[in-house]
Amino acid sequence: MIDAKPGDTLGSIVDRVAARYPKQEAMVCGEERITYETLLDRVDSMASALLKMGVRRGDKVAVWMSNIPEWVYTHFACVKIGAPVIPLNTRYKVHELEYILRQSDSTTLFMMDRFLKIDFIPMIYEVCPELKECNPGELRCEKLPLLKRVIVVGEQSYPGMLDYKGMLESGKNHAGSAELRKSQEAVVPEDVYIIPFTSGTTGFPKGVVTTHHQYIRVVSAFGGRFQMTEKDRILVVSPFYHNMGNMTGMTLGACHGACILPMESFDPGEALRLIDEEVVTNFTGSPTMYIMMLDHPDFPKRDTGGIKSAIIGGADVSPDLVRTIIEKMSIKDLISGYGMTENTGISTFTRRGDPPELVANTCGKLIFDDCELKIVDPDTGAEVPPGTQGEIRTRGWYVMKEYYKQPEETAKAFDSNGWFHTGDLGIMDENGYIKITGRLKDMFITGGVNAYPAEIESFLMTHPKVAMVAVAGVPDRRMGEVAMAFIKLKEGETATAEEIIAYAREKMANYKAPKYVKFVDDFPMTATGKIQKFVLKDAAVEGLGLDKQ
Repeated sequence: MIDAKPGDTLGSIVDRVAARYPKQEAMVCGEERITYETLLDRVDSMASALLKMGVRRGDKVAVWMSNIPEWVYTHFACVKIGAPVIPLNTRYKVHELEYILRQSDSTTLFMMDRFLKIDFIPMIYEVCPELKECNPGELRCEKLPLLKRVIVVGEQSYPGMLDYKGMLESGKNHAGSAELRKSQEAVVPEDVYIIPFTSGTTGFPKGVVTTHHQYIRVVSAFGGRFQMTEKDRILVVSPFYHNMGNMTGMTLGACHGACILPMESFDPGEALRLIDEEVVTNFTGSPTMYIMMLDHPDFPKRDTGGIKSAIIGGADVSPDLVRTIIEKMSIKDLISGYGMTENTGISTFTRRGDPPELVANTCGKLIFDDCELKIVDPDTGAEVPPGTQGEIRTRGWYVMKEYYKQPEETAKAFDSNGWFHTGDLGIMDENGYIKITGRLKDMFITGGVNAYPAEIESFLMTHPKVAMVAVAGVPDRRMGEVAMAFIKLKEGETATAEEIIAYAREKMANYKAPKYVKFVDDFPMTATGKIQKFVLKDAAVEGLGLDKQ
């Protein structure tokens, strides 16, 4: 558990941790081993540099980087001076970058020059052509009138941009200054800590306003569930811009004095090496990531037995896969959970000792005794009995304050009694354990009847040959839409589409059974390990000629 005190912010907790464990490793990135003493020095230097440049409490600071140390320094520098962090997805293109920088009112952008094969420099110049001609730190951009400065991490300098290393150096003499202390003391637990953007039903990303207090409570719950101590070592494969990479990695580690080992992109062989050689104790990944590690040729040579707690999420899993992971990886405690950005990232998780069936088939039960979660009929709002599908609604301190500058969307998300409408469909059993059965917006209508992909996926996972599955609705001239299943078979197995369809029709209502089945070797994935169904669906619609129907 975090040693949190009344009035604490994330900044004050990190200060206390760094003072307690100065020589302990806070981060291992490639060959670089960064202690808490060094971490705090760089955080304070960057915080001081930002203050020197005019960034103040409440100013929004966007971060567009992969999982590199500079992300962490920038993040905690903003935390200390009360500047809300705006995390940006490294896969954003120009229009997404422009929209979020404008919608968030960002005054400052930290970015890297390139990541993988993506060159970020032309994108920011396209959004702000004035950047090429301005003095660094004095940007006046027509499209983004509030954006004043762009700081870049790279091997070279770029016109109009400030150099990250130079900024860090400029703040060194000011670290620990009276101005920094005064700025940090002004930050309070209810101040906005971070505004991650999430896609909504409107198609436009919405900024989720969350506070220091909310994240301290949630990270504390994770720490308690994981029995976290300063001796833990966390392998972070989710991006820092995502709640999972932040909450179960960067923030969780720093608040407990643990060491994080961030990966810029997931590689199963490298993940196995780090788990073995660095004696990783905590890991969060999607089912695909676990399968990739289990199937990797290096797996038999690596010791994964140091992992005491691990989270699996992002897609359906079978009890067999859960058992295989526990047995082959010697993981002592495999956890499944449910959360969303609007609920500070996490609402439920399974308990220690829960059997594989519960880990595979549910997302556990509500974590917080002083919050609420219920399942209701989405049409009437009436609570439904155990075992009945409905919309998940939540209430309590873990629910976001608002969607930033979107009062209409905020109003639509809450009812008159303060319940937040998640848009997720689920079932709760008599013991309070929930199972996610779909999204209201993912539902497709076939022959006038509602069909839910998650329900069909869950059933198809019971087929003994199926390793992973994704289901989407595709156009059909007679029925409007029908189910199409994309299936990855277990290693060494073969099957036909007819076999899968017959299996489904024998056990499910005909309208739920897939009309089409496509076998795949891999799935297109997001950076956080979730299957990109729209990519599968678009390719299938074109390949089958369904767009001509």
